[in-house]
Amino acid sequence: MLGCSCSMHVNAQIEGDPTHTKVLRDRFKGEMTKRFRKVRGDIRKSIVEQDVFGLQGLRLQRVGPEQQFDFPTSEAKVSAFMDYLQELEDEHILEVNERNDQGRIAERNAWERKYIRSAYQQGIERGRQELRNAGFDVPTLAASGGLQAVFNQPIHADRVGLLYTRAFRELKGITDAMDQHISRVLAQGLAEGRNPRELAQWLNRSITGPYGDLGIVDSLGRTVPAQRRADMLARTEVIRAHSQGLLNEYRTAGAKGVKVKAEWSTAGDARVCPICQPLEGQVYTLEEADGMLPRHPQCRCTFLPAEIEGDE
Repeated sequence: MLGCSCSMHVNAQIEGDPTHTKVLRDRFKGEMTKRFRKVRGDIRKSIVEQDVFGLQGLRLQRVGPEQQFDFPTSEAKVSAFMDYLQELEDEHILEVNERNDQGRIAERNAWERKYIRSAYQQGIERGRQELRNAGFDVPTLAASGGLQAVFNQPIHADRVGLLYTRAFRELKGITDAMDQHISRVLAQGLAEGRNPRELAQWLNRSITGPYGDLGIVDSLGRTVPAQRRADMLARTEVIRAHSQGLLNEYRTAGAKGVKVKAEWSTAGDARVCPICQPLEGQVYTLEEADGMLPRHPQCRCTFLPAEIEGDE
């Protein structure tokens, strides 16, 4: 018996959202965008309004943090500004509360956890519902003590913890790559004597793109800016967490004697990519399915329960 003909599956394909997580993905992406925008605003404020590099001379008669990076050499200016940028990233993007003496993260309160947790919990709910829709004899969440009780089971608690760590490390990798670009652009701008407004614009373009003449592309002329990578991360990690919650519910059913495998289900619309299209309807063991989703950044696919008789 295959679980691919239920009305929920058909409706999901019509909507182009088989995981039913579009709202959550959009919220995650929206908050990610706001956090990067805050960093860009602080960069512009520091360089243009506060003149941290002292590029406007006596035209700014201000005191306080202004011209705080007005060092004799460009190297010192770049180094000081990059330390300042890391503080901005820790506060607004990574939510790092503390670093040790070596600069390594000692404590963090990653804001993205709430989205990962919500996506995983939706996966649990969806998994339980899909099993029942496909005719498997499994109890409702209410009969199992509610969503929170199920979520707190070791099989889920351990996996969601790994998802938290993965999402944070991926985001940290994006900001690290962004820092490398900004450092190069800042050094170039200072060497060329760019005015503060141009310099701030250059740095912010190194975050959002397009890069234009900034010279920060690979050998094939391709570079994905940090802002876009972060937005893709938000959407992709929701699908990953949802898939893990879903598959772990199928595993729980298997532990109770229900023979369950996983059937690949695409969004079923014109935007399905050539990577995922051939996999529509393919059936995998739960061990094989583990880690297959998302298949690529911004993948929208999911797994439906499938029970295979005999040796098929």
